[in-house]
Amino acid sequence: MEETLGTEEYRQYGYRWVVLLLYGFILVAQAMLWVSFAPIESDVQFALGMGSTAIRSLALVGPLMFVFFGSYAGDLADRRGFKFAAGLGAIICSVLGIIRAIVPHVIDSGTAQFWIYLVCQAIIGAAAVFIITNMSKMPIKWFIEKDRALGIGLATMFFYLGTAVGFQLVTTIAGIPDDAVETGNAAVIQSGLNNVLTVFAIVMVVATVLFMLLTREEPRTPSGPLPEEVKLGAMESLRRFMSSSVFRALATVSLVGYGIYMGLVVTMEKIITYHGAGFTPKFAAWVSTAVIVGGIVGAGTLPGVSEKIGLRKPFLILAGLIPIPMLFLTGFIGVKAVDVIAAALLGFFLLSALPVTFTIAGEMKEIGPRLAGAAVGTLMAIGSIGSFMIPMLMEVFKTETAAGVPDYRWAIIFLMALGALAIGVVIIWVKETGPKAKGRAES
Repeated sequence: MEETLGTEEYRQYGYRWVVLLLYGFILVAQAMLWVSFAPIESDVQFALGMGSTAIRSLALVGPLMFVFFGSYAGDLADRRGFKFAAGLGAIICSVLGIIRAIVPHVIDSGTAQFWIYLVCQAIIGAAAVFIITNMSKMPIKWFIEKDRALGIGLATMFFYLGTAVGFQLVTTIAGIPDDAVETGNAAVIQSGLNNVLTVFAIVMVVATVLFMLLTREEPRTPSGPLPEEVKLGAMESLRRFMSSSVFRALATVSLVGYGIYMGLVVTMEKIITYHGAGFTPKFAAWVSTAVIVGGIVGAGTLPGVSEKIGLRKPFLILAGLIPIPMLFLTGFIGVKAVDVIAAALLGFFLLSALPVTFTIAGEMKEIGPRLAGAAVGTLMAIGSIGSFMIPMLMEVFKTETAAGVPDYRWAIIFLMALGALAIGVVIIWVKETGPKAKGRAES
């Protein structure tokens, strides 16, 4: 279980994989709580008797919490350790997950259920921030310096994996017939939702118990040097970083990228079912999964390619350029194979922008390694604003057919326009920071 690394000071332990898996388990579980309603949004809307915007807020309120709690969560992890911060978040998620599962058994009113669910989703989102902010802190403690990028990458993949698994499990566990809304079968929908909330609560509790019992804060001896970081308050970080035109451009990319991703995730059921017969909520869940799986592969491969060729900026341009036609295909072409392939390619390029953006921030002269943590936190907070604002703006562009079927094609065009805007911002304001640019500057 122990590997000596040719130095008396630093050692790497095999138990790091156990810690990573346990941490990955709570990352997956919290993501499942977050997507509990999105894949069956139309069914939940009917069962609770609420509007589409209200039901959409059940998925969007969670990510918004990063704006309010991100700075404090990072500070708590610095002071008390990643296990304490992530464990606290997992415990709160477990408690609220149990409350969600109990609610429909003691309250009959759909309106009352909705408001309790909304409060629960907000608190779960706030608690999840304490888990998510440790995606870099845990690998830094347990992995040797040259393997830390691998550890962070694997933690990021768990973060995405939870959403992909959640989408598939929601539709499978709920087992709601495709015609449940048309036939007015609210009891079947409520039963399916109850099953989802119960199973996901159990998963969260199991993940939390295992994490608290088996995770260690740090190895017996250090795995490598801990990078020095300067801690800045949220407003101080915002003022300092926003003085840079390059960082403002990265913030725009983060806001638009998060917003497009979130808009697709929470609206995919209605985008896909609009295509007609055979395009069921279950197939929509597969399309959403394709976006996320494509993103996992992209986030795991494109940053390495970027490092190999020594450039960053082209990959940010591709992250906006490729998704534009893929958005069109997904929203306007009712061919199942086309929709799945387009979704996978969209996710591959769009979600890979996240680690590339973080890398550029860390390589900027104004930021560097000492301020990288604060810069990443600021970008994630700005992205969280986009993840709430842009999906809500999509509702403004929504229309309905004569039969009352939601039509999000104008909303898709809106997302495509945002993607074009992001490309322009990158081309004009983002400066290349990769190894090739540094080599030219030094020569």
